[in-house]
Amino acid sequence: MKLRISAAWVGWLVAASALAAPVQDFGEINLPRLASRLKAISTAVQPVRVTQLGDSHTAADYLTGTLRERFQAKFGDAGIGWTPPMAVPGQRHALVIERSEGWALTNSRKDGDPDFPLGGYIAQAQRPGAAISLLPRNPLDGLWRVRFRVRAAQDGAGALDVDDGHGSRKLNPPEPGRGWQTVEQKLYFPFVVRAGALPAVELGGIELERLAPGVVLDSIGSNGAQLSIWQRWGKSWSAQLAERGSDLVILAYGVNEAFDDRLDLIEYQLNLQAAINTIRRDLPQAAILMLGAQDAARKRGAASKECVPGRPLQLAAVKRIQQKVARDSHVLYWDWEQAMGGPCSMKRWQAQQLARPDMVHFSQQGYAKLADDLFDNLMARLSL
Repeated sequence: MKLRISAAWVGWLVAASALAAPVQDFGEINLPRLASRLKAISTAVQPVRVTQLGDSHTAADYLTGTLRERFQAKFGDAGIGWTPPMAVPGQRHALVIERSEGWALTNSRKDGDPDFPLGGYIAQAQRPGAAISLLPRNPLDGLWRVRFRVRAAQDGAGALDVDDGHGSRKLNPPEPGRGWQTVEQKLYFPFVVRAGALPAVELGGIELERLAPGVVLDSIGSNGAQLSIWQRWGKSWSAQLAERGSDLVILAYGVNEAFDDRLDLIEYQLNLQAAINTIRRDLPQAAILMLGAQDAARKRGAASKECVPGRPLQLAAVKRIQQKVARDSHVLYWDWEQAMGGPCSMKRWQAQQLARPDMVHFSQQGYAKLADDLFDNLMARLSL
């Protein structure tokens, strides 16, 4: 008797075998603390905060959106997390929509400012009455703890007002001329921020949390970013990350480095080590998880000959450096490429409609599969 195996069954086997990338522990000293925080979350005063910093995979908030859903379904919903000060073209947040009138965005990927805050975005009012509205994609009840990153260059800068339908209040930094500062308000959704006279106080980011225990996940990304984008942010950005008090920091860079034919590999390794050292210094209690660079396919430019179309020429070297730094720095490591099925797997993911035609980004379903794999293996590592 001949055994017949359907194409659908073969596809399922391929997909199932691909989602098998353990979270490796190279000696992360804060792993027990993270597990303890999650186990005791129902009685915790502060939520468990997860912060992912990365490129377009993070900025799209599909991968991080599913991670957020999984964390909150298991441990409780403590809110939305960090958002840029206004909508960034080509980027999205899974839970909120930002609409603006009369504001201009300064982006650290292409613009200059000596004091970019955490995230690398600044919103500047262009006229009195300029408005930024934050609207939830689904109805959200109750009061929220909202922290605004604000900057006023001088005394007398035009005031910002925030209105949630229950009265207007000021959003001015307590000490003008002292750089980026945090102003906290208890607000209902939706709410609107409006500028007074020019020059108005600037916005550098917004943090949104429920007044409840659980997990909150920050998705801090920038399309096209490499890890070196941190060097374009101001001197105080890591102190702002420390103020966030994150329990887990996820580093999700690498694919843009792999596509950079001029990438200095020695400099990249030094920058990656310095990035981990910065987090260790300013968030000594946080566990660090590095996501290894994904598989990708290159249709133009320098490419390896092992795949059709070929992988970016620098991809293998970037992954070797990531693995070495993760091991030397004693952090957690998740092999994104292994979760896809190994080298040259991107073409199969694209054929299964799990990846987009550019063979770099993923479909919503693809991101969800990857996030499920990452979450399940992280929970296994934490024994939760």
